Amino acid sequence: MPIAEILIFEGRSDDQKRLILREVTDALCRSTGAEPARVRVILKEIPTMHFSVAGVPIADSRAAGKPPGET
Repeated sequence: MPIAEILIFEGRSDDQKRLILREVTDALCRSTGAEPARVRVILKEIPTMHFSVAGVPIADSRAAGKPPGET
């Protein structure tokens, strides 16, 4: 039984998340030969205040209009 865990930043629509789940399931079925009913996909959303680059939360970088990691 293939299991995939996907981490994404919060903010995507439900339709986008459905597409991610469907596409990852399809890819695992193609690559492992598993039936879709045997595939498990865990999608976790990370709040942008819970992830940083160079010590700066992504939320702060976005608010400042800067790419992550740029000071």
